[in-house]
Amino acid sequence: MLLTSAAYAQLSEGTKVGVATGKGLNTDRSGVFWTTPTESSNVTGDFYIDSTWHEGSVKFNAAIPQFGGVETDTLSGILIRYNLLNAELEVLANRAKNDIRVIKVGYLKSFKTQEPSPKLFVNVNALTKDASISGFCEVLSSGKLTLIKHYKTKITKPNYNPGFGTGQKNTIVRQDSEYYVISNGKPEKLNPGKKGIFSVMNDKQKDVEAYLKEKNVNFKTDEDLKGIFDFYNGK
Repeated sequence: MLLTSAAYAQLSEGTKVGVATGKGLNTDRSGVFWTTPTESSNVTGDFYIDSTWHEGSVKFNAAIPQFGGVETDTLSGILIRYNLLNAELEVLANRAKNDIRVIKVGYLKSFKTQEPSPKLFVNVNALTKDASISGFCEVLSSGKLTLIKHYKTKITKPNYNPGFGTGQKNTIVRQDSEYYVISNGKPEKLNPGKKGIFSVMNDKQKDVEAYLKEKNVNFKTDEDLKGIFDFYNGK
């Protein structure tokens, strides 16, 4: 089966037939799902934003034709994780068989995970047309100032020396992230700290300063940064 039972129950009857017979959403016609994830041989490290499978939902850039003529731009109740290296959203179709499918990132507008707490990940192209950043980001707070955590990979190439038998034979992948503030479609890199916060919130500096003192904010945590921006955005 392509989907978990929770997601299966939400599909139209036509799509259920399509899934059962290998048609519908699991065909090249829709162009959304690949059979298996991209293989990364001789590569080690942190591939995933979170390697744990979480129940979630996805939203496509446009409605996808289903078997039977119905279209949908969302799927929910599925188990997902995001492969940062290959820029692929993996779907665990069958845990017992370790059957993993892939949604091509070009079709994705956003995806959400529900556990342990709700998180929203959005294609950066939906937030800004600035070409300096791309891929997916986690939206920590949205409003006049939208705070995002942008994920990227740092690649270390093999440096093995066969003559001395030293060095690393594999390509090593390390995960990295940066904070950006998006205002009027323009991204600005944020240096987490008072100076960085006040530089983007100078119109409410006194109020924000009072908030920082009251909450004893730790600028190194996503939760506290989210709290600052939620306060500024009036949430």
